[in-house]
Amino acid sequence: MPMRVVFAGSFDPPTNGHMDIIIRAAGMFDHVFVVLARNIFKDQFFSVDVRVELLKALIRELGLDNVTVETWDGLVSDYAREHQCKALLRSVRSMVEIPGEHNMATMNERLKTSLETILMFSRPELSDISSSAVREVISWGRLPAGIVPDLVRKELEKRYGPLLQ
Repeated sequence: MPMRVVFAGSFDPPTNGHMDIIIRAAGMFDHVFVVLARNIFKDQFFSVDVRVELLKALIRELGLDNVTVETWDGLVSDYAREHQCKALLRSVRSMVEIPGEHNMATMNERLKTSLETILMFSRPELSDISSSAVREVISWGRLPAGIVPDLVRKELEKRYGPLLQ
């Protein structure tokens, strides 16, 4: 039976950390569903349509034929069940995030989802990158090199002007 996994997030904006997890997951699983899920606690930076467009273009550039990008406006566990996925893939940048991930996995058990939660740790050189950090430095007109893919940087500069490294 093929192993299908869901990697969900807001990806606002997509970062090199996100892309690293997607690339690694594509090499491990038969199919990876990258799902832009609504986060009721976050304001949007890019529209959902722009984020989907960016992620699809990045995945096409990489030739990842076993990765699908979609949106979902509900529980990610329901998406996983509808798409016959056996696991949710979660990216962890540091040990500080483990309790929150544990709580999410426990809630999925309570929901009787039969889903496993797989934690994939960020590479050390990418562990400080988050979409929140990107949004913050952009608000000050800065964006250090190596944080977002070039395509995302170009989209950011279209909207916010030149960003100093």
